Amino acid sequence: MSPRWEPNPDVRRGRHVVSHLHAHLVFVTKYRRGVFTGPMLVRCGEIMREVCADFEVELREF
Repeated sequence: MSPRWEPNPDVRRGRHVVSHLHAHLVFVTKYRRGVFTGPMLVRCGEIMREVCADFEVELREF
């Protein structure tokens, strides 16, 4: 069989859809210095992991 027909775990397939999505989210604050505290970053990380779990996606870096 042709290599293009081999299943790829990174490609999501539906009945009429094939998708491969990469997203890069950047949070920019107004003053960019010392706005996020340690506890805020921990909570943001928890929220992002929960959202990723709901959408069955992989969070590669936070």
